[in-house]
Amino acid sequence: MGQIETHRLRTRAAFGDTWLAILLLVPLIVTIFGVIGLPFVNAILQSFTDKRVGLPGHFVGLLNYRELVRDPAFWIAVRNSAAYAVVAVALKLIAGFVMALVLDKPLPGRPLWRALILLPWAIPALVAALTWRWMYSDTNGVINSILIRLGLINHPIPWLAALSIALISVIMVNVWKGVPFFTFTLLGGLQSIDRQLYEAAAIDGATGWQQTRHVTIPGILPVTLTATLLSLIWTFNDFQTVFVLTGGGPGHATTIVATLTYEYAFWNLELGKAVAVSVAVAPVFIIGILALSQLISNGD
Repeated sequence: MGQIETHRLRTRAAFGDTWLAILLLVPLIVTIFGVIGLPFVNAILQSFTDKRVGLPGHFVGLLNYRELVRDPAFWIAVRNSAAYAVVAVALKLIAGFVMALVLDKPLPGRPLWRALILLPWAIPALVAALTWRWMYSDTNGVINSILIRLGLINHPIPWLAALSIALISVIMVNVWKGVPFFTFTLLGGLQSIDRQLYEAAAIDGATGWQQTRHVTIPGILPVTLTATLLSLIWTFNDFQTVFVLTGGGPGHATTIVATLTYEYAFWNLELGKAVAVSVAVAPVFIIGILALSQLISNGD
């Protein structure tokens, strides 16, 4: 009888814990469903309509998606978005890693250097974009002025108006603003590595590069993957920088998915088609996030 009663008590306790866990998860599930699920489902449904500003939408099936497939501007936006996100994140990761290595050393005035490096991240995106638009100006921009005075160029370069360099000019602004995030994230990862590992590697005769390759990089790999995933999401969805600097031009040279969505929604007033642009690229985006998330899990 004693064993049966003990089993009953354990079963009752486990049953109570299960319901308590469900009760605690309910607010989270409701929040996720209300904040993320409902808007996403509504967006998908709206992408199947011809909804325009001020007018009711009617179901048109896959018409918006068929038009997008035949629209060269859509494919240009997808290509530019991929280049914008991949190149910018790669440059930010490399620059942030180098700066984190430097800041991890006992430098004189290290707090001041850290504060200066953090400045681009602290400046509002709109202010930073407006400042860089003035710096890039081919009439009174500071960059052209410096290059001309140094004798490196004879005529001002239209950084934001030339088809060949407009996208890379915009990417560099995103890199400038995003490097502090990688720097301080990776710096936190560096400072969490046990210093005894470096001492043991040095005793075994490992060079500086070998210590970086076999101790530093594996030690910060989880935080690096997490930072890369977050930065990819933010960079792919970056709108302010591109819109303020070029508005997607010249032509469609800097048009990305975010600016094309804005163009369809607020210039052409085609809300259904604008939503279809974002929904069309969502599967690729979700697959990328799942792949990186799996890498992060494997790293743990």
